[in-house]
Amino acid sequence: MAVIGGLSALIGVPGVILGLWYQDRSTKSGEDSVKIAREAEDREKGEVEEDKKKEAGPPVASVAGAAAFYGVRFAFPSRTTDLADGKSAVYGTDAYAKWFAKNRVAPVGVAATRITLSPLHEGTVVVQNMRISDLKCQPTRYTGTAVVPPPIGDGGEEIEPTEIAFDLTEPVPRPRQSEGRAVSDPAAKAEAWRTKGNAFSKGIYLDGGKQADARSFDLYFFTGKNDCEFGVEVNVTSGTSDGWYPVKLSGGSRMRVAGQAQRYESVVMPRHVDVTDPVQNELRGPGNPFQPLKLEKGPF
Repeated sequence: MAVIGGLSALIGVPGVILGLWYQDRSTKSGEDSVKIAREAEDREKGEVEEDKKKEAGPPVASVAGAAAFYGVRFAFPSRTTDLADGKSAVYGTDAYAKWFAKNRVAPVGVAATRITLSPLHEGTVVVQNMRISDLKCQPTRYTGTAVVPPPIGDGGEEIEPTEIAFDLTEPVPRPRQSEGRAVSDPAAKAEAWRTKGNAFSKGIYLDGGKQADARSFDLYFFTGKNDCEFGVEVNVTSGTSDGWYPVKLSGGSRMRVAGQAQRYESVVMPRHVDVTDPVQNELRGPGNPFQPLKLEKGPF
């Protein structure tokens, strides 16, 4: 009987072990469920806190981009006597961009940037206005080198942004509706641009939330004969609050646009050759390859 009792005890051991395994697994499963629930609760609390921060902060976010505009007027402040890397640099490449940056390039007469605004607050926010901030202008110092890049193709865009123009020669530049470049008039010997009334005669409504709206604006800046540096602010209404907020531009928080000069000490022109050609750009003597810019403005 002792042997039989011993066998019974041995036979019962696996059952005890199996029971303990199931108990341990059940305990672990319960702990995992509690952990998952806590993590979900923490995420929910984090989202609530993030939403509170957004509601307490600016009502819109801004992202800078490239406008649907191909600039062909650039200048360096100093005279160029040796193109160096610019001789073989292909337009649109990193080498060309570095050459531009090294020579402190600026667009001449007109420049453009794109900003995209999207709501950070729940509900509807209204873009009421835009303005130039901290505008600083002086007679142009960009008389050293005029640079004309080669032409490129335009692939077009499916979505057209709202186009706004600022005349920086005005005492207080106002946001006008841009009508773009007018048909060239050889007799006028000028490149004409046209604008019309107030770009914000009506507010622009953007819905916030999880599926927030977004609106892109192409901003054009005309400087006349002055070099100008400036920022841009947007006026937004959200709920009962209304305020001005800085936006991000392609140059960072500020942009620089050179004024038009009568004459440049040197001129760089493209050769219109294959991209594999070792000479892409040619250096020429003093002159001015640019037509004057003429801005035709309708009533505001």
